[in-house]
Amino acid sequence: MSKSAINKKGITLIETAIAITILLIGIVAAAQIFPLSVKVDKAAEQTTIAADLAQSKIEEIFSQGFENISVGTVEARHRLAVSSTNPFYYYERQTVVDYVDGSLNYSASPTGLKRISTTIYWRNAVTKTEKNTNVKILISQK
Repeated sequence: MSKSAINKKGITLIETAIAITILLIGIVAAAQIFPLSVKVDKAAEQTTIAADLAQSKIEEIFSQGFENISVGTVEARHRLAVSSTNPFYYYERQTVVDYVDGSLNYSASPTGLKRISTTIYWRNAVTKTEKNTNVKILISQK
């Protein structure tokens, strides 16, 4: 066997060892990212659910018509489910309706314009801190 044939086999073995090492580093990195991506996905899901819960309450109130919507706290902050097995148990909602002027500032007297504001509170799956989202809509007297 010639000397160049032996060297070519040695280089192939080193290249294979390097390739396997790089592949293993990539697999370990991907395995460490997977649990984090699951948590981030859960946090995004919670935010979407919160926005949907707020929007559904606003639509419920909006459907009553301007004259039938009472000004003030429509619902104080409360849990949306009684049982901890219900997925909405960990969400709380508060809804307030008030008069606003043409500049969208609070007004104590009727202006022909009402603002419905719904806030949803929940614990973030990743940070374990309380989060909230607020959805507002304006409704005018026709």
